[in-house]
Amino acid sequence: MAGQGKRKGGGGNPVGRARRVAATGDRMWVCRGCCCGTRTQHPGVDHRSLEKALRAGAQRAGLRYEVTDCLGPCALGNIVVVRREGRVRWYRRMNGPGPTQDLLEHLEHGDALPAGFVRHLMPARDGVLPDPG
Repeated sequence: MAGQGKRKGGGGNPVGRARRVAATGDRMWVCRGCCCGTRTQHPGVDHRSLEKALRAGAQRAGLRYEVTDCLGPCALGNIVVVRREGRVRWYRRMNGPGPTQDLLEHLEHGDALPAGFVRHLMPARDGVLPDPG
């Protein structure tokens, strides 16, 4: 269905998965695997509202939206990966409306990310996430 997120299989190497992400067009992946998006790992977070906002924001920004199983760095969840114009960025600790809104405004309007948002960027080398282990 157009505009609907699809759940992809998890497991495996997040670096290899990031390389596949880089080869497949502009999109947003939202991790909802073993830890991200769960009340057990992140109690008090309204995961449904955040996912709904991310889905709508991805569509407004012209990104294909997908829900995926575990992307690997569970201790840093909730994880969101965005590929846009050939650049892959991984975002960590997207656990509230503030960082979610900052990311969506950046994607929709091209505004610079707020200075405090930098803590949500995951370190990357050559456009792929380094091995979190």
